[in-house]
Amino acid sequence: MREQSISRIGAVSAIVGSVLALIVNLLHPRSASLEKPEAFLRMIAESTIWIGDHVGIVFAVLLVTGGLVGIAHSITDERGAGWAHLGEVGALVSAGVLCVLMATDGITIKALATAWANAPEAEKAGMFRVGHALALINSAIFSVWTTVFFGVTIFLYGLAILRSAAYPKWLGWVAVLASIGSALIGLNLAYRGPSTLVANVLFPIFSIIITLWVLVMGILLWRKAG
Repeated sequence: MREQSISRIGAVSAIVGSVLALIVNLLHPRSASLEKPEAFLRMIAESTIWIGDHVGIVFAVLLVTGGLVGIAHSITDERGAGWAHLGEVGALVSAGVLCVLMATDGITIKALATAWANAPEAEKAGMFRVGHALALINSAIFSVWTTVFFGVTIFLYGLAILRSAAYPKWLGWVAVLASIGSALIGLNLAYRGPSTLVANVLFPIFSIIITLWVLVMGILLWRKAG
């Protein structure tokens, strides 16, 4: 009964979290050129949904994390359970990193960008350097989160599915392949810094694929709990 309850709660969390994640991902403001820090900061300063969207991301990821916990507990085969529980640890660690990222990238940088945009000309240069430095820090944390969550964590869940009989094997392959692409995105950000192509094109594609994967897994988890 306890495992059934965990599965039901996890299924609802996965379904609701993935739908919310799709919405906030599509609504997230994106700069036309991340290689131009001034344009990026101005976009943040002018955005009316920046903070709200990032708060939505926090709730989405926390719900998805709950879903991943439920999925991990539903894989009881001896060959797959170990990988699933390692993935569960990765999901929990990633949720903590994401909360830190949303505090800096979702709230702090909005205040800095707004202050920079409205500052007197004599103060703009100094405030811009602070804002640009924070943007680079956010990019670094984002690269770590992308690598650990979309990369390592989802890869471990993919291995768990492939090693067990709990879910269709094709879902395991989707997780493995999408996680490898996501890890490469995270490493690219770590080594090369912010990139319009990576942040505005490649990351949305892979994040949407993995979000849809979580949605399908949540539906199957609900059926298993029933």
